[in-house]
Amino acid sequence: MSKITSVIDIGSNSARMAIFKRTSRFGFHLLYELKAKVRISEGSYEHEGYLQEEAIIRALKALQEFDKISKSYGTRKMFCVATSATRDAPNKNAFLKKVRELTDIKIKVIPGPKEAYFGALACANLLHTNTGLTMDIGGGSTELAFIDEGHIKSLLSLNLGSIRLKELFFDEGDIEGAKKYVKDYIVKNIEPLKDLNIKKCFGIGGSIRALAKCIIKNTNYCFDSLHGYENSSEVFIEYCDKILHASDEELLELNIDTARLDSIRPGVLILSTLLKVLHIKSVIVSGVGVREGVFLHDMLRNSNNKFPHGFKPSLKALQDTLSAGYASKKIQKSNILFKRAKELFFLLSESFELDEKYLYHLEIASKIYNAGASFNFYHVNKHSAYLALHALSYGFSHKDRMLISTILENATKSKFKPNAKFAPYLPSEDKLRALSFILTVANIMQRLTNYEYSLSTNLLRIRLDSLAFKSELLALNQTPIKLEVI
Repeated sequence: MSKITSVIDIGSNSARMAIFKRTSRFGFHLLYELKAKVRISEGSYEHEGYLQEEAIIRALKALQEFDKISKSYGTRKMFCVATSATRDAPNKNAFLKKVRELTDIKIKVIPGPKEAYFGALACANLLHTNTGLTMDIGGGSTELAFIDEGHIKSLLSLNLGSIRLKELFFDEGDIEGAKKYVKDYIVKNIEPLKDLNIKKCFGIGGSIRALAKCIIKNTNYCFDSLHGYENSSEVFIEYCDKILHASDEELLELNIDTARLDSIRPGVLILSTLLKVLHIKSVIVSGVGVREGVFLHDMLRNSNNKFPHGFKPSLKALQDTLSAGYASKKIQKSNILFKRAKELFFLLSESFELDEKYLYHLEIASKIYNAGASFNFYHVNKHSAYLALHALSYGFSHKDRMLISTILENATKSKFKPNAKFAPYLPSEDKLRALSFILTVANIMQRLTNYEYSLSTNLLRIRLDSLAFKSELLALNQTPIKLEVI
């Protein structure tokens, strides 16, 4: 098993490299990421697709840097793919030859449907939901793929991209011409997707990420994370319209990055047109795309390009990393913790009106509770809560991460203090208090084998022999139910 793998994606606008570290058979995490705005397509759409000399020089310089950095991380495998601008270029072979002469990088020029497939593979495995349409808006093309319960279908590549439209229309100030061209092109070429009743879109690519950052900042959203961010199509279209007709100064006021000022308008035009024509209801932003898809295609080649059912790669990588040398022991402890939490949950769920779906969140919280002890025993719950919020990225929704983090943060003897910013996305405070109480008691009880629970009207009675653990239970503050320890 090659532990370190580098993947380079040469797009029309940027060249990007991601370096991944495998922690076990299916566990992995991103080790390093780098982007260079080489804009290899610059001037090509005005010159019959030919790559221009200055753009080639920029790309070669970036790839030489990528090659050195990749080797410094001890990369054992490297994949490099090139997309729209390179595959369309009549002089691509000359470019590929120069890359081979100057580096150890072997570039594979992939067709549009293959590019769509890699993006879809990443979304199908690394988002929290796996039915929807991927939209990968690049500089030279837009790739679409329909995912139905994890199965990738209807691959489609459109010759619409932010840099292509910029050079053909926006540099001439012809926004109305661009609108008509994009709508006519999409209506003509989108036929294979029209009857699929698609409700969700998975947004991939720099334009969509820049747009999502803008929305997050301007709506004061409580969690600064792009992967898994979700909002209605109406909100995305509203901001697309604002951006499309904004000046550079107004774009900066909207929190658009300076590097995106000249390409964001055509990018959002493509997005808003697709959302309208296909009647998409909501957009989920994907922080993963072609690079992750290429990596997963290699990693999962012997398992039908899928993780096992219910598998969470971020959780596994976290467990692998923090349990080094003690893996089996810590996994055993987390299993016991969840067993105790599950017992309490079913005993108390009716009293607290807890839906069984919250068992999932208790299970994940149980699995990473002890991870916080790797940093500081006395603040184990705070460290575990931070990890839940910031490390559980692949396969978890923002709401899941907020809830698991809140349960962990309050699984302590101290006063219950939920994060007020998360309140609109979480269950009621009574339910949060109950879930945190269950995990707190379960954490104390996980060390015991001889105990007994009983429940009467608003009274939880716990019988046990240990004087030390009786003291632990009696020290709990603000319990959501009367507690008697005997």
